[in-house]
Amino acid sequence: MRLNDQGATSFSASTVHLEHITTALNCLTPFGSKEDVLIFIDEDGLSFARECNHIIWIQLFLSKELFISYSYENEDETQTKLCLKINHLLDSVNVASRNADDVVECTLSYKGYGSPFILTFEDSLISERVEYSTYLSGRFDNSGLELDRNQILFECIVKGDILHAVIKDFKEIGCKDCYLYAELDEDGNNMFALISKSQLGFSRIKLPNSRSILEKIEVYDSDSTTMVYGKPVVGFFDFNCFDKIRQSTKVASKVLLRMDAHGLLSVNILSQTDDVLIADTRNSSGRLPQLPKDYPGIVIEVCMLEKESIDESAQAEIRLLMEDSEQERSKKIPRRSKKRHSIANDSPADNLLGLPNAKLNPPNTNPRLNNDNVEDAGQSKETSYPPSDLPLFF
Repeated sequence: MRLNDQGATSFSASTVHLEHITTALNCLTPFGSKEDVLIFIDEDGLSFARECNHIIWIQLFLSKELFISYSYENEDETQTKLCLKINHLLDSVNVASRNADDVVECTLSYKGYGSPFILTFEDSLISERVEYSTYLSGRFDNSGLELDRNQILFECIVKGDILHAVIKDFKEIGCKDCYLYAELDEDGNNMFALISKSQLGFSRIKLPNSRSILEKIEVYDSDSTTMVYGKPVVGFFDFNCFDKIRQSTKVASKVLLRMDAHGLLSVNILSQTDDVLIADTRNSSGRLPQLPKDYPGIVIEVCMLEKESIDESAQAEIRLLMEDSEQERSKKIPRRSKKRHSIANDSPADNLLGLPNAKLNPPNTNPRLNNDNVEDAGQSKETSYPPSDLPLFF
């Protein structure tokens, strides 16, 4: 019995950008380097998906513009699904991309259910063919991991390298739990911060409210349309789960974060072709073929669930941490310059130095005035004054 119909499905695509494909597939390894990856093939390109413990889901898309030639035909369905081991596919592409002396062309082909997924590598001297058995797995289930676009609580756009640096810093200090804090201010002082909880305690990184770093931030009243001010939204996530997006943010130019009322966080990652970091730096001698101008770049979407709901006491603790204590202290301390100015203006003729509760009497030029009369005038015996014809220097 034949498991596949040669006329039902036919897929073939060729590319020379193996380093770029390696960089893209490396974003899947934090979700399981030796696990199955689900591949979707359609007229627009290839998608690679992984799901971990029903709490996080990643889908990576490579557009057909990345390939020199792209052909897909399917008589029955609009989309074809198959499963492979991600490490098998990544190892083959890695080995072929190490040839820095020649351009290697890779052709991916697939003939339908039951047929192998074939990779053919060719350069000017040799041709190599690798076949991988394909199968379908019922373990992939992303139900409950889809963003409810009608009940979004907040969304923001962050620069990719900034978010990668924050996650990397949290990893170095041994972060256990991660909080996302978003709040709008009517005066425009909007706030978005990431908070780490580790053995060292709480620490926060507040992103500057600049469009070059924090391009957009909006907080909604659970309806995706009505914006609210002064009402923060806090998301609570296990850092081991949140850290899985670190490799993806490394190649990202922009990251869109959205969280809905059900505690689901959606992370959309876009890497423009100019910002992609090549995984193998040994081939970065300038001889690499340039990516097509119409290629949109690597597109990644990650959905993850909150660790647990945050009670009111925990929210109050996070809000206390986010208060600007320095600003509050500045409101309580009066400005010294204003105080000096008011004192000097009260009686400028009586108190030249601005000393409080002090009054200088003019010097006495009468030598017959004894010390007793000086005491009666309100001055002490030890006080001496310069002659009236000498100037005072301040």
